Parts: sequence; structure tokens; C-alpha cells
Amino acid sequence: MPQSPPPGLAHPQRTSGGHSAPGSDPSAMIGGYRVDPAAIPNLRKVFTNALVKLDKQIEMAISDVRIRPWAGDPVSQQAAEEFNLRSFGGGDSVLDSLQAYQRQLKSALDALQQVEQQYHEVERDNTRLINGQSGC
Repeated sequence: MPQSPPPGLAHPQRTSGGHSAPGSDPSAMIGGYRVDPAAIPNLRKVFTNALVKLDKQIEMAISDVRIRPWAGDPVSQQAAEEFNLRSFGGGDSVLDSLQAYQRQLKSALDALQQVEQQYHEVERDNTRLINGQSGC
């Protein structure tokens, strides 16, 4: 079952031509989602908290999860090797998956920060424009 996006994120409205619906919506697009600028600080907090937790889990996995053959026999040797290979080995290991997720979270945070910065720049420009034309 698909999960709903976090508050502040919404799938964009589409017109019959497949394009985003026009309007005065001040939201921005990030990774296919429409983001309400007022929600960006909270979204950044949610993503940052998730990243902090994930960083701790990855650190723990790297330093504490590898196992050694517990009985010193061939069976425990093979079991330890299989566990460590699936956990830390090739491209489809658990660690690789966690690190890919970590990169996605970092990318989302970077995108949110960039959109927030652009939004503030547009707001400053609009404020300057309005203040400059206030004598009309």
C-alpha cells in the first residue's frame, strides 16, 4: 500500500495534457512533489531527524554487527561468512541499501534547502518591487 507523503508534500495536480496545473500556488516542485514553502522548515526537521537516526544505525552496523564464527567449527564459519556477506558484501547488501537511503535523504535535504533559499530570494525581490512601487 503506497504511503502518503509527509505533511507539506503533495503530488502535483495534473491537467489533461499531463502538465502541472497553473495557478497562483506558491509551492515548488521537489522530486515530483509539490512543496508548500511554509512546510519546508518542518520537512527539513523531519528529514534531518531521519538522517541522524540512520547515520547512527549505519555507524553501529559498520562497527558492531559483523559476527565471528561462534563455535569455531566449519558450520559456524560458513554461517558467519554468509551473514557478513549479505550484510556488508556486494551491491545488494543491507549496508549498501542503508547507504543508498542515506544518500537519498541527503539529496532531499539539499533540494529542500535550495528551494527554501530560492523562495526567500523571490520573496525579497517581491518585497523590494512592492516597496519601490508603493508610491503608485
